[in-house]
Amino acid sequence: MTLQWSPSPPDHVPAELIVDFDFFQAPEGLNDPVQIWHDLVRRGVPPIFYTPRNGGHWVFLKYSDIVEGYRNHEIFSTYQTPIPPIEPFPVMQPQGVDPPEHNVFRKLLAPMFTPLAVRRMTEGLQHRAQTMISSFADKGGCDFIADYASRFPTGTFLDLFGLPEERLPEFLALSEVFFRSTDPDARAQNLNDIYAVLEELFREKDRNPGSDIASAIVTARDENGQQHPWQDILNCGFLLFVAGLDTVTNTMAYVWRYLASTPQARAEFRDRLDDPTAFQLAIEELMRINAVSNIYRRVTHDCEYKGIQFRRNDRVILSNTLANRDPSVFEDPQTINLDRQVNNHVTFGVGPHRCMGSHLAKREIMISLQEWLRQIPDFELAEDQEQGSIFGGSVMGFTSLKLRW
Repeated sequence: MTLQWSPSPPDHVPAELIVDFDFFQAPEGLNDPVQIWHDLVRRGVPPIFYTPRNGGHWVFLKYSDIVEGYRNHEIFSTYQTPIPPIEPFPVMQPQGVDPPEHNVFRKLLAPMFTPLAVRRMTEGLQHRAQTMISSFADKGGCDFIADYASRFPTGTFLDLFGLPEERLPEFLALSEVFFRSTDPDARAQNLNDIYAVLEELFREKDRNPGSDIASAIVTARDENGQQHPWQDILNCGFLLFVAGLDTVTNTMAYVWRYLASTPQARAEFRDRLDDPTAFQLAIEELMRINAVSNIYRRVTHDCEYKGIQFRRNDRVILSNTLANRDPSVFEDPQTINLDRQVNNHVTFGVGPHRCMGSHLAKREIMISLQEWLRQIPDFELAEDQEQGSIFGGSVMGFTSLKLRW
């Protein structure tokens, strides 16, 4: 099969810009996957380099270049970007479509995720958090990933899409393969499985619409009063499926991991429980320091950037954890300052494709932490952490995080 969007052989890349780097691989003994990236800076590799791993791609290390990769869609497209390359790959709506075409579905979805719309979800989110945490609060410990962090955002997704809670294991399994596997056959089958679920979901909502997001998408009409193309509807559902699950799960894992090992920070958050503004300010800092996503872009045409030759269809990775700790932008960037006032982090991206679900993600994490601290005010890392439980990739994180109290 000919790959229409495959990158060029790296004969246009000078030898001094080639670095052997695999962002999926976490070296043995590493206990924090973000160090996969920060080790590059410590090694002094070029700020823009090319790795032949995973089909070959460029890596940007500096905040300014990462922001340019987000904003300059004329060079760095969101269309057909997977690393390693996979064909065919869904055109996610609106994330996988460049401006101005992306505005069709962005305008459709944006009202569902405004700060006001998300505030209206507060009661439901609080009930979900209270119920889940109370189910293990008196047990003295839990595996935070299995018992809470993976289940809370996925359960929220099911609720927003009007799906029953008992389908949670099915969606967790689909998400696991999508974000972790590098096997081409497994990835291709996973896409088929996800789209089969979405096809069934949207057909049902088309016949029997409700008040959920899936119904709003399938019943929306274009400027001519017609239903949007069916494939675009499925692609929009696909984006919402992959965008709101794993990133929230692993951001939570990092936040709870930090608080479990930092008594002073736990105390500061407890002191802010009745001050939502101060609580949110501290959450923003933890989201800066714990950015878990590495975002893909594809070069649209042969060009020169910062004196380096890029070829059409070259892939680029924008690492948010590197941008958020760039000392040229953030004062004392490796230090967690829960009162940091200027915090221009890129955890949710910037530019035309900035994450529309950012308000929901923040609200999920804030409510979860508030309810957790009310029921479990003090907790720590368990001594028997599972070895090899960390992973790299487009979203970094942990397969297990054992806590005790």
